Amino acid sequence: MYSKSLFNRSVNLERSVINPIGISGATLIFSHETMNALKAVQEYYTLNLSTKKYDKIPTDYKKFLRLYQTITANSAKINNKNLQLLFKITEEGLVGAMNAYGLNFTATELTLENTMLKKNIEDILSGKNVKNAFGSSVGQLTIKKSFTLAPLFSYYIMLYGVPERGVGFDQNKLSMLLSILEKNCIDPYK
Repeated sequence: MYSKSLFNRSVNLERSVINPIGISGATLIFSHETMNALKAVQEYYTLNLSTKKYDKIPTDYKKFLRLYQTITANSAKINNKNLQLLFKITEEGLVGAMNAYGLNFTATELTLENTMLKKNIEDILSGKNVKNAFGSSVGQLTIKKSFTLAPLFSYYIMLYGVPERGVGFDQNKLSMLLSILEKNCIDPYK
């Protein structure tokens, strides 16, 4: 409950002789805009954050900024430490939801790239990296020679291209690829 001063028309949310309880049991009245902002943060941002429905978090940055501004502006006006804490939690929940959306987007993107790379690896291992070393010669005799590169070298070429003549494969890159292949239980030499 709030009290009015006996001497002027201002609303007093602090303890007074007439209202010694103060705001602890009070029902605070926020503006319509503030209540809508709090409800929007809860419904569209923090609820989706807590239920791990990151893809449903709105991405409209203008709406996010309006909500953020409303929350921070009201937080600055409040003298009560408990209400300031609740507004701070709301503000951080709003920012956290947007950050979670960004992280979820990045994780999805990386998963897709990983799937595409695995498909490329499967294509290479299935024989798409078999090359003819010699073409056919003129006449009645045809000689063909084919070879299959070890997966370690196939992946190297897929990722970094064929090394320059006389330079050879980069040992650091081969070492990194070797550890990745072993981590994924892929024999790097067969």
